[in-house]
Amino acid sequence: MPRLNPHSVRFTLLLASLVTLASFATDMGLPVLAETAASLGVTPATAALTMSVFMVGFAFGPFVVAPISDRYGRRPILLTGVATFAVFGALGAFAQSLGALLTWRLLMGAGAGTAQVLVVATVRDNFSGSEARTRQSYVNLAAGLAPMIAPTLGVFIASLGGWRAIYGALAAGGVVLWVLGVRNLDESAPVDAARSLSVRGTVRSYIRVVRHPVTMGYAVVVALLFGCLFAYVSGSSLILIGVMGVSQRTYGLLFACTSLGLVFGAFLNARLNRRGVSHTKLVAIGMIMVASVASVLFALAWAGVLASWLLVPLVVLSFIFHAIVRSNAVQGALEPVPDIAGVASAVVTGLTMLVGALASAVAAGLFDGRTPLAMTGTMATCALAALGVYFVVVRPAERRFHLEHPHVHTEELEVIADGVAA
Repeated sequence: MPRLNPHSVRFTLLLASLVTLASFATDMGLPVLAETAASLGVTPATAALTMSVFMVGFAFGPFVVAPISDRYGRRPILLTGVATFAVFGALGAFAQSLGALLTWRLLMGAGAGTAQVLVVATVRDNFSGSEARTRQSYVNLAAGLAPMIAPTLGVFIASLGGWRAIYGALAAGGVVLWVLGVRNLDESAPVDAARSLSVRGTVRSYIRVVRHPVTMGYAVVVALLFGCLFAYVSGSSLILIGVMGVSQRTYGLLFACTSLGLVFGAFLNARLNRRGVSHTKLVAIGMIMVASVASVLFALAWAGVLASWLLVPLVVLSFIFHAIVRSNAVQGALEPVPDIAGVASAVVTGLTMLVGALASAVAAGLFDGRTPLAMTGTMATCALAALGVYFVVVRPAERRFHLEHPHVHTEELEVIADGVAA
């Protein structure tokens, strides 16, 4: 059976499905944490560790497998990641203790993280310039839709077979995606038999990514913007329900509305890239808007006049521009280092998860129980820091490339960017 053409809609849909593994694995279980805790004889707060260890695996697993994908190709490593997710999801359905479930969740996270990192690298392998950003935007559409579907789907599945049925469904979904990947995905990266997988060679690849001003600059921008977004995601229930007094049902609807901002932003970015709008213009405008909205939210919170009818529309606006920036910035991080795109993608993902976790911890730790100052202050700090990194680090580096190579189109800069940075 012939593999899917990378330019086909079906290829993009398959990649989009692969990046939803993490969202479904985390969000489907949220409504039944109390049931899971009771079944295993622990408190709900302790059962919530299943979410934390999943994200640890998601963040750090790809650091190990990404260099392997740069050596042996994306396809076998990506399929291994999906298989890992499915196998340990199935084991999670039969876990008899919290320790066992945490172990399986950690390995599920590593599998899901591997899949997501290598989807990003696969997009970079097959496309460059505006086309890569367009494809990444379409993939991100799925990432925005999944959180709106997953909690309701989790409740439905749990009503049929309890919390263990959710793990069974996740495993089944992983098996389906593995079969589709085996049948439809071709290798996207050139396999370099001469590339060393020694510890020294792997460390050298990571150092190369960290020292590259454009790649690392964009990675920090993506991470800080995710910190801004995750500060809201993690703190929104405390503020909207606990401080502003909205009902749980209303909160669910409001949260879905903010997720729609990410979906619309990804769609809009794809259309703008198709029309040839410069990625530097999209990122610059998007960064300014995200930072401006976050600053306005903090100012309103400081003045004591921030209400739900102001908070949610402003967050939706921010999320639209966040989606625009993210798709362009992720590809901007990978383009200068095409031969180690897997390593670069792992750095972006790992740093993003780390900053997101820190932002969430800061917002929760500073929450006074009465005002949204901690959440909005964290959002504003992350957004303004991202804006500064972009204009102080990333833009000057990209401008140097253009000045030194005025005859080279943006799509071709990845060929010479690493040499210039070195």
